[in-house]
Amino acid sequence: MKQYYKISLYALLLVGAVSMMTTGAQAAKLAVLVVGLETDAASDAFATGIRYEFSQKGYELVTNDAVKAKLTELRNLHKQNKTVDTVGLAAWGKEKGLDFVQLVVESDCSITIGNSTVSGREQLAQVVNCSTAKYTGRPTYRMRFVPNSSANPNLGTEFEEMVFVAGGVFEMGCKEGRDDKTISCRSFELPVHWVRVNSFYIGKYQVTEALWDKVMNGGSSSSKYPKININWGNITGSGGFLEMLNAQTGRNYRLPTEAEWEYAARGCSSGNCESFEYSGSDTIGNVAWHTGNCSIYQPVGNKLPNALGIYDMSGNIYDWCSDWWSASYYPSGTTKTSPQVNPTGPTSGSDHVIRGGTWYDYASSGACRVANRHYASLSYSGNLVGFRLVLPLP
Repeated sequence: MKQYYKISLYALLLVGAVSMMTTGAQAAKLAVLVVGLETDAASDAFATGIRYEFSQKGYELVTNDAVKAKLTELRNLHKQNKTVDTVGLAAWGKEKGLDFVQLVVESDCSITIGNSTVSGREQLAQVVNCSTAKYTGRPTYRMRFVPNSSANPNLGTEFEEMVFVAGGVFEMGCKEGRDDKTISCRSFELPVHWVRVNSFYIGKYQVTEALWDKVMNGGSSSSKYPKININWGNITGSGGFLEMLNAQTGRNYRLPTEAEWEYAARGCSSGNCESFEYSGSDTIGNVAWHTGNCSIYQPVGNKLPNALGIYDMSGNIYDWCSDWWSASYYPSGTTKTSPQVNPTGPTSGSDHVIRGGTWYDYASSGACRVANRHYASLSYSGNLVGFRLVLPLP
């Protein structure tokens, strides 16, 4: 049973940073909702420890009739094995004047998928049915939201949402029957190999002109167009976007690795992936801007997303990845039980990987397929390449 937890960029900036746990001079208002144990009494006992932990860090802990009613509702949903609408939960928190809502789903089990046992952080995006899972103790699953905060008005619009991606093992590269429906697999997309990636957050959208302007200039642009005409150094170099963003937020945003990008583009969660040729569909026009349906790049988020709710990972503009480019980097001989773990690409090179295809590509070229790989020089700054953010788990 999949649940896709989406958190605004600013929500992620605040999580876990003591220096950012208050809004101005006032403590941030937090409700902690614990579900999933055999008895409500056990859940309440566990929640007491969590509340103490956060009270020591300066939160104002809220327990009122509205919070108690929401807790009862969530416990009933969990007992019925139903999905929690976490976006709706964040909206509820905002309505009730909360800065944070923390949902804790606790279970006496982990889950085995194929040859892998998924537990701990990797289960953040799943509520597991214990009757069908292997007993391993009592892991904890936590998710935090910041539906209402004014600590930094320059960040936190709907265009900078991040999506949680539960890590796992997947087949990376061009696989016959999955990725060769338009053109045959190309040598630099081979061989198909097994890769494990850790859980991470990734941008729901490519970085927009609006976010770039806010971070770099303190501006107030509302443009939903992806940021273009920037080179590698403008993003990753001294005084570049990532340095500025991380200095302003105290976080560690970066570009995705090529493996993280493909894992997210395939809509993977805990190793369960879609099998579409494009990110979210086998029909290119459903999810991608390309030469067949536009004549220039488009605002973000106007095509259908993939299973994780991520937009424009096929078409519109390419995404920079952190890996150096090599046409022969993919390894052979990996297996599901012995995968390549969190690969970061060659140690050096002259170009960096870009993924996803563009508005300039024809459907017949295969450039918008998830399996397609390409590269750009560090000095490239045209209208075919942009980027999206990744935030690794601490």
